[in-house]
Amino acid sequence: MIQAAEQVPAELEGVEGNERLKAIYARIVEKMKEVVREFEIDQDELHIAGDYLNRLGQSGFCRSLVDVSLAMTSVDVTARVEGATRPNLEGPFHKMDAPVRDDGCLFDVPSPSGAPVLVLSGQVRDVATGLPIPGATVDLWQADHEGHYDRAEHHLSGRVIADAYGRYTATTAVPKDYSDHDTDPIGELFRAMGRHNRRAGHVHAKIWIDGRCVLTTQLFVPGNPYLSSDYVEGAVSPDLILDMRTTAEPERFAAIFDFVVQRPNA
Repeated sequence: MIQAAEQVPAELEGVEGNERLKAIYARIVEKMKEVVREFEIDQDELHIAGDYLNRLGQSGFCRSLVDVSLAMTSVDVTARVEGATRPNLEGPFHKMDAPVRDDGCLFDVPSPSGAPVLVLSGQVRDVATGLPIPGATVDLWQADHEGHYDRAEHHLSGRVIADAYGRYTATTAVPKDYSDHDTDPIGELFRAMGRHNRRAGHVHAKIWIDGRCVLTTQLFVPGNPYLSSDYVEGAVSPDLILDMRTTAEPERFAAIFDFVVQRPNA
């Protein structure tokens, strides 16, 4: 028996579609079906998930949840350069207009008495040759000693220009861990799973060469209680944890970190 050919809807006539998108969608659905079968998820549970995704979308935090769960996997497979500093998420609050800090000091207001201070120094080097990169820009921003970002001005953010030997020095606060998503659907999901929503204390960094960003990463404070459970999946790795040392001055620490990067193509 000859079956009638399936009619193509008029709105799809001549539309080929994005083959990569179709393949990705098919694989996602395939994997989700595996989960449904493995956990015998019923329709009521599927509808609960759908309602949650509706709330997530209305809150504007879909992108954040994707970053939390998948972005580091993407970073590792698309941006990692063998032998170079491991890249990481950009995260929030980077400012393209951050000032150049000629003296390396990122403080716009004095550090409160007793608040720990970090002197971060090192060298920017080329992964291919091992040679220093003079004039590289080390672009830093972070939360303060209480876990708060300056969202309006430039306290604890700024750019430090490496010297003729690729060396940089920045004086900043020791950043504290902080919580995100306390009142949004991501926090709701974490609480349902019995997970916290804290990030381990870290310093954000970008390295710029000739106006091009060649690295975005994060440097973590040693001994922080959330290093092993930072809510961003896979963000913390031993190579990005600073080796902080005490100094002769109380509550003043020093750390050396060399950024090893791939020069941009000419």
